[in-house]
Amino acid sequence: MPSFVQPGRILFLVAFCCSASFAYMHLTRVLSTVASPENNPADNRLMRDQRAGTLAVPQLGSPMSSLAGESEGALQSAEPFDLTTAAASRAEIRAKWSGLHSRILADLDAVAACRSDQGTCSQATRRFLSIVELGQNHDGRARLGWINRAVNLSIKPMSDWGQHGSPDIWTSPLQTLGSGAGDCEDYAIVKYTAFRDLGVKPSDLRLVIVQDPKRQTEHAVVAVRHDQSWLILDNRTMALLNPEQAGHYYPLFTLEQPGIRTMTAAAADRVIDR
Repeated sequence: MPSFVQPGRILFLVAFCCSASFAYMHLTRVLSTVASPENNPADNRLMRDQRAGTLAVPQLGSPMSSLAGESEGALQSAEPFDLTTAAASRAEIRAKWSGLHSRILADLDAVAACRSDQGTCSQATRRFLSIVELGQNHDGRARLGWINRAVNLSIKPMSDWGQHGSPDIWTSPLQTLGSGAGDCEDYAIVKYTAFRDLGVKPSDLRLVIVQDPKRQTEHAVVAVRHDQSWLILDNRTMALLNPEQAGHYYPLFTLEQPGIRTMTAAAADRVIDR
């Protein structure tokens, strides 16, 4: 197989990501140490608040903003993994991201309504607000870490086959938090939306599809630029990773407002055939 991703593979690129058994064992070990009251009372409070439906209601930030005027050619700017990108031409993946973006905006409308009138709040919107509130209570790198931790602890790993009976379903943030289960792209989408709600600029935020050759899968992570450097947020770890620490991943695509961009040939050449 040539060392690039074929269009057909992109339609189910997250179907095999984040092995549920691996993620469940990993988070079980994490929860046994990090989520205990004596070690991390805020984690324990988050889970109690989600069960009880209690939360403080923060202010809604700007949900999404446009990168109008972006060139459809190569984008010569610093990107996650220190690579440049070029506009992706695959209609299928663009349509899928566009549909998801519309559902994200609808969810943010529901969150705004919940903030205005708690009588309209669903359990999922309360969970989202609890996560955002944790982020609001911290600044800088600590905010990124708390959001990463809160989302990782809020979702039980489950494959799309197991949950939806389909190989590749991209659910909106409130759908994921409502079910309490999802695979790697579902974790990433919730984090992406939480950071947009907290006011992170679109230019500093990416949802990145990577290849993980060790596990023979594709995988989804979030990249956030902080202090001029990118940090990788992964549902497989509570740690914030710099690009060097995430060097076992081969980046393929970035999903961002307003569209999809593919990593340059330099990155594609690193992808291992399978």
